[in-house]
Amino acid sequence: MYHGGTYGTYLEWCLTTLTSDIDIVSPFTSVGNSHAFRGNMLHGTTAWQTHSGDSKFVRFHPKLSESESLSTNINSVLSDVRHGIYLYPDSGSVVLSVNNAFYKVWLDQWQQYFAGNTSSYSSKINPEVIYTNWPVDRSVPITDIPAWIRREFLSYYFMPAWQSQVEWNHLAHWQADNCSVVLVGDLLHDFENTMQQIQNKCELEFTRPIAELLPYHEINLKKQKHITHDQLCNRIVNLDEDLDWEDCPLGMASEFWIQWELRNRGFEMRCDGLDIFPTNSVQLRELLYQP
Repeated sequence: MYHGGTYGTYLEWCLTTLTSDIDIVSPFTSVGNSHAFRGNMLHGTTAWQTHSGDSKFVRFHPKLSESESLSTNINSVLSDVRHGIYLYPDSGSVVLSVNNAFYKVWLDQWQQYFAGNTSSYSSKINPEVIYTNWPVDRSVPITDIPAWIRREFLSYYFMPAWQSQVEWNHLAHWQADNCSVVLVGDLLHDFENTMQQIQNKCELEFTRPIAELLPYHEINLKKQKHITHDQLCNRIVNLDEDLDWEDCPLGMASEFWIQWELRNRGFEMRCDGLDIFPTNSVQLRELLYQP
């Protein structure tokens, strides 16, 4: 069970490879996800209730609509199995997970929002919300909306939606004896120990040593171009040091996270026409004000 952007496909690939005699085939794509591996993806807990049950591993997102409860859905699944695995972002992998969810599925996430094709959790957004609330003419196609408007809209929309989906921080008030909780940071940065813990907790029989996957894990880490963004973005919003991140382009997801987090801390940005985000803290501080 995993939320979008938290490496659920990768973990299923690891477990499938470690518990079988099949040749090791890299699952990685050019955008850094593991979607070259098909695995057994179910469409939420509803599909879990109707699946045949003959697969060694299945994976699914445990919450697909705002009205659902993570605890209820996960507990329902755990009542049917001896052991489950729940992947969850830790505080040091929030920005990474958000970037993954934003970039790794659709080539143009912005267009998908207004086409209504992101997922069953994200219903189609009415373009009127853009044309009514920002200074852009309705003759401008939604695909051509300026970057500064996209960033500001997403700073209001994406993070609350993401927090609702993962019920941040769900782990602070939920646990289950027959569930192995795996933090994204541990999967990425403490891989061997994490896989060993999953093996022990879930009583799995591995047919090959975990070490055989280490070269593939190193490849995976190198493909995660946003892997340092949690540390960098948190330093940026602290506003108490002079930073220059020109050599580490942030991208839209990290930029709207910064704008959202600064708003949480009482700062708004003078961003009208700011299609190019600041590349150092001096520029950023000049744009901030407290409403």
